Order: sequence, then C-alpha cells, then structure tokens
Amino acid sequence: MHHFKHGHPLRSFWLHLSSVMCLLCFPAFAAEPIDGFRDLKFGMTPQEVQALPNCSTSQECLYELSNKNRYLQLTYSQDDSAPGSDATNTPRLAKITIDMGQYSEGSYHQLQVMMGNSYRLTHDFTDETMNAFLAKESNILQSGYEDGQVVLTVVRREFGNMTLKVTYQNTALAMESIRQRPTPPIGDP
Repeated sequence: MHHFKHGHPLRSFWLHLSSVMCLLCFPAFAAEPIDGFRDLKFGMTPQEVQALPNCSTSQECLYELSNKNRYLQLTYSQDDSAPGSDATNTPRLAKITIDMGQYSEGSYHQLQVMMGNSYRLTHDFTDETMNAFLAKESNILQSGYEDGQVVLTVVRREFGNMTLKVTYQNTALAMESIRQRPTPPIGDP
C-alpha cells in the first residue's frame, strides 16, 4: 500500500487560507465599472428613459422595494463621450439618486450591510466628518463604493429629520466627487 507523505500541517493551512482569501477578494478588485441601476443605463437620453416602464417622466422614475415605492431622481449631462452618442450634445443620463426614506439606525445599518455585500467600500467618512455632522456643522455624511460610483448618504433636512439616499453615478462624476473630497490629515487611515 502506497502512503502519501503529508507536508507540514500549519504550512498547508496557511496556503489553503491564502488561496481561499484570494478567490474571495479577486471579484472585488476586478469589478467592472457601474453602468447604471437596473434598466436605467448611463448614457440614455431622456426619451429612452421615459420609454421605460415606471418612468412617467424623464426626470423621475419609481421602483418597488419591500412593497415600498422609492423615487429615483435622474440627472443628465451633456456628455458627448457616452457610448453610442452623437455630436448633437443630447443630454445623457449621468446620475441616479434613490430616496430610501427616513433615516433610522436600523435602516442605515441594513443599507450599509447590503451595500458592503454588493460593492467594495473605497472611501468612508472620517472621525472629523462624523463629528462635524453630529455638531450640525455639516448636513451630509457619505460613504463611497466602487471608487465613488455608488454613494450612501445621510442627509439632514432643514427641520432636523434625516433621510437616506443611494446614488449611482457615471465614472466622470465619481472621479469629480472624489477629487472634491477633503483630504484627510496625514496619519489618519
């Protein structure tokens, strides 16, 4: 009977663990750019959007989530570089903002988990931005995913209540929003 010689068990464990970690992490680092949300694709014209079901106007659409209607606010840009665009400066869909309703700690946590399971967190708020939000010096608190293409935002309204929004934006807007973010002080993670 032939016996196989086993290698060092600790070395085998670490080799196996590192292989599994690489397999699990690879999809997050090789992610494709976000091209829109559901049937709404960046680069669509207002007429193409309005032709979709649940889009009564080219500026606002509706979708159902957990038996709750959510409104989608659409923003267009004059981007000629969109795939299939012509040189007529036709407005093209560039940003989709979803109103997720009133803020609650539970709903915010649920959205964080859902976003973290779907997208790679690439920028988060710092202690400084959180403190400014808590001190009411700032009215928004944002976490960005996939290099800013998906953003989870808490918005404090004029009367103090807060709402949650999820924004999908094309690559150009994502790069611009990251460029405008304040640089954290040296020594912060």
